Amino acid sequence: MAIGNAISSALSGVLAAERRVGNSANNVANLRSVAAPGVDGPATDAEGNPLFRPGRTADVTAPTGGVRSNQLLVDPSAVREYDPSAPDADAEGLVNRPNVDLARETADRIAGQRQFEANLATIRAADELLQATLDIKS
Repeated sequence: MAIGNAISSALSGVLAAERRVGNSANNVANLRSVAAPGVDGPATDAEGNPLFRPGRTADVTAPTGGVRSNQLLVDPSAVREYDPSAPDADAEGLVNRPNVDLARETADRIAGQRQFEANLATIRAADELLQATLDIKS
């Protein structure tokens, strides 16, 4: 059924948009967190506290139709910042902060919102088409 395929494809797009916006929100929320020194480095510091690794989402076409959202780690995951007043600063006053660009995160959230809206419009159109088909049959 073509209408069912359209709805299924649009729902996968909605889920991908949700993951994109959620990932961006996570990056922004952890902007001042202690970052892992690299994508292959340790996930915790010496005391066992978790280290943050920023991520990106990449949408790929699913073999069965629709879209699948994959999360990729940003490489390099950290940038060195001079902040001698930070509690995690080393002897030189440098700290590892997540490699997060606020401009890119803003663009990702806007793109995710538009992706969400477009897929919801597809679902609404498919619903209206299905309702019109049922009205014709009755």
